[in-house]
Amino acid sequence: MAATHDSTSSAAPVGALCSRLGFVITRLAVPTWICAGAITKLVENDPRNLPKPIFDAVRALDGTFGLQGVDWMDFALRSICGIEFMIAGMILCMPRLARPLATAVLALFCVILLWLIGTGWAKDGFEAVLKGSCGCFGKSGMNPLYMLLIDGALLTGVVVLGKGCGRSHRSWRAGGARAAIVAAVGIAVAFGMPARAVQLEDPTSVTPPAVTPPAVTPPAVTPPAVTPPAVTPPAVTPPAWPARPSQVQPYYLPDFATWVGKPLASQPEMALLDAPPPTTISSGTWIVMLYRADCEHCHQVLESHFVGSLKRPALLIGIPDHDPANEQPMPCTECTIRTFLKGPNYVVQTPVVMRMKDGVIEAICTDPEDEVSLVDVLEGGS
Repeated sequence: MAATHDSTSSAAPVGALCSRLGFVITRLAVPTWICAGAITKLVENDPRNLPKPIFDAVRALDGTFGLQGVDWMDFALRSICGIEFMIAGMILCMPRLARPLATAVLALFCVILLWLIGTGWAKDGFEAVLKGSCGCFGKSGMNPLYMLLIDGALLTGVVVLGKGCGRSHRSWRAGGARAAIVAAVGIAVAFGMPARAVQLEDPTSVTPPAVTPPAVTPPAVTPPAVTPPAVTPPAVTPPAWPARPSQVQPYYLPDFATWVGKPLASQPEMALLDAPPPTTISSGTWIVMLYRADCEHCHQVLESHFVGSLKRPALLIGIPDHDPANEQPMPCTECTIRTFLKGPNYVVQTPVVMRMKDGVIEAICTDPEDEVSLVDVLEGGS
């Protein structure tokens, strides 16, 4: 009997410690983790940093509730963050739902991360997976593998240690009321946070210091007695290019399917180039490519199709949110290069290759692995 009593006594502190640890993980760590991710995504206000399957689903639902483009993406991003706040509030305030809710949410996170790791590994290799971001904490998020380890550890803690979290004398009504208050506050924060203020970082706006040249008196020159007749050059009006907008959106989400058949200059993103392209871009056939300097797929396309003497003039438009440490050398020596101004987030999956005739877009390829489509854009047309 004494041995049994000692065994029971020693097991009690261990059980109490596990119960407390399960409470901390399930009722405190998990909702804090969820809220931290939601707040980060709200502050960045960039839907491109959502996990890819979530972002693809949001784009597929474009036009829902009568909202399109940037308006829909902004609403969807805020709604996702509001739902995360609501779930965190329910885990925090409703003990009987805390463990099943935390288990379901963390399991969903792990499934998304496994999908990201699997597809990224199959497409770009393991090193690319380690360099990528999972999107759980926006652009500043960890790579999917490390995030899977954290979410997996939390999920294990909830399942193994969180058994006692559902025991509570609090009524469903009291817990639901508290959860509703927390959810209302979270939704108010999600939809009340102002959009990120954007200012263009224009390199041409920097005024160099004034330099006073030395005073030099040129020698006197006597003009010839014969005055040539005045010749008035013909008036040449360059093609209109969009002027810089007075207000800039926090992000731009081009729908390339709607660009075909329209002038390149009519797209709002083109007003954000660091300098207008050559005036000759409105005549003849041009190839236009949107790229990032650290994009391996972009570099492969450039090395395969833009090296040496070009069959057609090409305009390369750089997206400035690349990592300078991973920047690839530019292989094209005959391309005209422009860059979007820093400030907004450009929600574009690069590379994007377009063929343009007399300033109007004829064809677009958004998948560099579709060699047939890419060659058709580069070599098709007249």
